[in-house]
Amino acid sequence: MKRQPYSAGAVKVAFWFQEFRTLVELLSEGKAYDEIKELNEQENIFGASTVTRKKQIYSTVTARARCMDESFVPLFMCVNATAQKQLALAAIMAQDTLFHEFVFEVIHEKLVLCSYELTDADMDKFFRRKQVQDERVAAWTEATFNRLGRTYRGILTGAGILEKKNKGPRHIYAPLLDLSVEKWLLEHDMAEVVYALSDR
Repeated sequence: MKRQPYSAGAVKVAFWFQEFRTLVELLSEGKAYDEIKELNEQENIFGASTVTRKKQIYSTVTARARCMDESFVPLFMCVNATAQKQLALAAIMAQDTLFHEFVFEVIHEKLVLCSYELTDADMDKFFRRKQVQDERVAAWTEATFNRLGRTYRGILTGAGILEKKNKGPRHIYAPLLDLSVEKWLLEHDMAEVVYALSDR
């Protein structure tokens, strides 16, 4: 997996699973990204509330899909919704290095220790560590970290890994990767995703 510079761009995004699925379905029908972009501009295929949001969703789900080998499209189309969410999560981890490291360093550690609870303190500790490690992260504001935390929790909730809850500690559900998804990830240089989502 290619490591990208840390980014706070996730403050503007969400899990967007349905939107990601729509994109993949169109790719499976043979449509090119440019065609999908034009379709989105003309028909608002993601059901966005504003023009800005429409462009944001297309840009985000496209960036995620482009991080995956194109062979993930037929796999995505033949697995169930749970496995599709796992592939969508893998695409986010491939596209967003900071989120990938959060899953790897925080969620994975919790799974290994059988400590199935994510707290605000866990998130704060992770972001403070990154501030020390990276000058770009050190310059971010507290508001940025709060918004990133909300985004990360939202993505993990959407993927079925985190309890849906507005406040307080959230239960972590140990994911059981679909065997075909795990095999595909291992064969496409994404073993780190498999490891991050396991208790091994």
